[in-house]
Amino acid sequence: MVKPGWPRTKLLTLAICASATLGGCASQFDPGTTLADLPAATLPPEPQVELPKVALPVLIHSYEKALAANRDPKTRRQIQLRLADLEMERLEQQQADNPEMVVAYGEAVRHYEALLQTSADDDYLAYRLARARALDGNLSGSLAALENIVETAPESPFIAEALFRRGEAAFSQKKYRAAERDFRAVLAQGDSPFAQNARYMLGWSQFKDARYRDASNTFLSLMDLLLAEDQAEDQAERRPLQALQKGERRLADDTLRVLALGFNYLGGAEVIESFSAVTDTGASGDAETRHTRSYQHLLYRALGDWYAESERYRDGAQTFLTFVAQNPQSPEAPGMHVRAVEILQQGNFPSEVVPAKREFVTRYGIRSLYWQNADDALRSELRGQLKPWLEELARFDHARAQALRNEVRNPGNNKRAAARAERESRSAFLAAAALYAEFIETFPGDEKAPPLTFLMAESLNDAGDHARAFDAYTRVAWEFTEETGKTPVNATEAGYAAILMAGEMHKSERNPELASLWLDRKTETSLRFADTWPGDQRALAVQLAAAQNLFAQYRHAETIAAAEKAAGWQPPPNPAQRRNILMLLGHSHFETDNFSAAENAYAQLLAGMATSDPEYVNTRDRLQSSIYKQAEQILKQVHLTTDSLEFVAPTEEAIALLLRVRASGRSAIAATAQYDAINQLMRLQRWPQARAELADFRQHYPQHKLTPSLTAKAVAIYQGLDMPEAAANELMALANSDPDPRVRRDSLYLAAEQFEQSGNTARAIEAYRQYARDWREPALQNLEAQFQLVSLYEKVGNPRERNLWINSLAGNRVSAPRGRYLAAYASNELAAQSYARFERQKLNLPLKQSLKRKKQAMEETVSDYKKVLDFGIAEFTTAANFRLAEIYRQLSRDLMDSQRPNGLNPLELEQYEILLEEQAYPFEEKAIELHEANVKRTANGVYDDWVKNSFSSLENLLPARYRKPETTVEWSDAAY
Repeated sequence: MVKPGWPRTKLLTLAICASATLGGCASQFDPGTTLADLPAATLPPEPQVELPKVALPVLIHSYEKALAANRDPKTRRQIQLRLADLEMERLEQQQADNPEMVVAYGEAVRHYEALLQTSADDDYLAYRLARARALDGNLSGSLAALENIVETAPESPFIAEALFRRGEAAFSQKKYRAAERDFRAVLAQGDSPFAQNARYMLGWSQFKDARYRDASNTFLSLMDLLLAEDQAEDQAERRPLQALQKGERRLADDTLRVLALGFNYLGGAEVIESFSAVTDTGASGDAETRHTRSYQHLLYRALGDWYAESERYRDGAQTFLTFVAQNPQSPEAPGMHVRAVEILQQGNFPSEVVPAKREFVTRYGIRSLYWQNADDALRSELRGQLKPWLEELARFDHARAQALRNEVRNPGNNKRAAARAERESRSAFLAAAALYAEFIETFPGDEKAPPLTFLMAESLNDAGDHARAFDAYTRVAWEFTEETGKTPVNATEAGYAAILMAGEMHKSERNPELASLWLDRKTETSLRFADTWPGDQRALAVQLAAAQNLFAQYRHAETIAAAEKAAGWQPPPNPAQRRNILMLLGHSHFETDNFSAAENAYAQLLAGMATSDPEYVNTRDRLQSSIYKQAEQILKQVHLTTDSLEFVAPTEEAIALLLRVRASGRSAIAATAQYDAINQLMRLQRWPQARAELADFRQHYPQHKLTPSLTAKAVAIYQGLDMPEAAANELMALANSDPDPRVRRDSLYLAAEQFEQSGNTARAIEAYRQYARDWREPALQNLEAQFQLVSLYEKVGNPRERNLWINSLAGNRVSAPRGRYLAAYASNELAAQSYARFERQKLNLPLKQSLKRKKQAMEETVSDYKKVLDFGIAEFTTAANFRLAEIYRQLSRDLMDSQRPNGLNPLELEQYEILLEEQAYPFEEKAIELHEANVKRTANGVYDDWVKNSFSSLENLLPARYRKPETTVEWSDAAY
């Protein structure tokens, strides 16, 4: 019991310690060796009153004097108690001032024992005695005093400490169930200064009793209290480990360590998640909601570190990685992963370190979901670890890929092994490139970005990914310089490699459009390289290669610019390069129609070539083509002019160019140019020069394909020179010798015409006869030859031959208009001959016989003219109609003019006349009818000589109707 009148609020809580160390927990928690080592009880705040400080000896002396002077038992007891407390305070102060001194508390013990003799149930005196005995080293006596409190004063304010100390004693005696009972009893007292330690010792009691899951739950509940896990509503209100006071931090560290031991016994890291905290229980009590503790990572870390300390490195690393797997998005996950790597390195497991680092990059790198969800501060921490590992892993994969590539090249490997090494090498190169790329993406402004980009490009190149390698090389070559103003060490090599990569893509690309795109890139990169590093020994070659690519892409203006720049290079191009430059300039100027510039380039090129050079002939032809094209350009403009005087001068200039082509040698191009010059000379009617050039052409190009066509030109020239027979002789030679039948045919006809023109009728007839005989086709041309023969035979007076060709013309079956016309013409000619024979036939006595012959001739003539009429050609129809009418008229007139028989008297003669008239009249009527039919054709617009002749005949036959004087009607427009 507490002494009556003693203020409980001012009592100090005391603690005692077990007499022996606590087995396995001694290294985890040191509760002290005496009650004095326990912290003092927390007193309620009191008003601060400034009191004078009095030295303990003086104060004790004062109380001793008061005791001697006072005889009241109650007062004396209070003074004695105060003296005992002051003695304890003096001894404790002495111990504090002299830590190395052994202080005896026997006097204080005697004071408290004396007081207890009269008040055995005073719990305060029992507590103070227990403390004094503990400080004096009498632990068993101290425990006995506390037992007295537990048994006699269960409501005592010192009950919690009494239970705690008894539990400690049971624990030291390995009575773990008894210890657990007392520690639970302490916790049942509620909040007290011993609650945390009691919970801690409860856990140890369960642990020593091999109840590891119960122990773990107890220790976890202690950690929950220390870190305010259950009291905090959110993460921000929880107490981090580093924020704990020194004593609490030591308690938490020891608790984590013993938890690690328990987890190990329970199976390792896999069991930690089974200890999730309960946050909610349903109304029925059987539904629980669990969550992961905010300090969950500390549990894994404690176990992992313990494994590492125990040299169980793989288990330690796996513990940290288990946390990572269980909590992939935890803020602590990266640090836990790093610790796993450190342990593997500590245990010297290089084959496992690399995969662990690789997994770290995958989980937390810039391309991971973790990175996307991380804030700036966390990303900054991640960068610190990613930076060395990304480069390390990239270089590791790069080196491995190179080693595998060496295996591919090892002649001792079989095909299967080489193929496998090839696949693995490519995969490793790509992996290295991906890691280099991730480093660059993560640290774009880092000084290592350029060299690592170059290594990435190298890896991609070795992997055969030339497209991405091109991008990387280009970045090293130019982009870093543009961004930072600093040129990377490998910039030049990267620029050249970029050219090679674009070339590889151009060669391998099967899509024409994409292949063309890569050629563009190669060209542009080459020009950029040469422009950036003109002093590089490869620069000029690169510039020329770009020019060649531009030419291959028909980008001629750009080719010229590139080639001209190469021409002015310093140091100057070597002969081979100069030759290439001139070739590109010549070709490009030619393609852009700048033929004078092309001529200049080709002339320089040709001047440096031997005639035996394989390119000599081609270059000469190019030179000649350039000159020829200049003439062609002039002539195109000439053809556009409308002024007959303006074309002469430019045409003469063009002729001079065309004839200059042969200055570099007789060739097919020179022949064509000379041929064109002949044409232009003929156009200008420069006949003598044209004749001379034509002769020159025949001399130098007798077998040229254009040579046969010169015959027609020779004809024109000879005609211009007024030498038709010479032209005809040219044509006859051609007609008898040219391999082309068409040329022979046309030449023969032209020769006949020229002979006819020259007045050599005999040669003309001979040529036309040969044509008509040998060339049946084309049929119309053959008919024309026959027609010419009809004319010429008439001219020379050979009717027999003429009639042969007239009959041939009349009998032709060519349906074309010209063919029918010539047939009608010939038929008309034959009918005219019949008419002449009819007309010459006289009516003599005896009239009957002569009339019979006359009528027979008439019938033949009529038949012939009807054939003419059948053709229906107006020109010959009117003639035939006129002749038919005249036949009847002539017969009528001949009858009337016929010879009269001798010996007729007048009456007989009159009757004879009447009979003749009766015979002649029908013929005259028929003649009138036919003439009138002919003149009616005027209504259809036909009014030719034969129609006029019919009018004249009708004037004689019907003078009353057709012989009328013409009258002129005069009029005046005065009225208008």
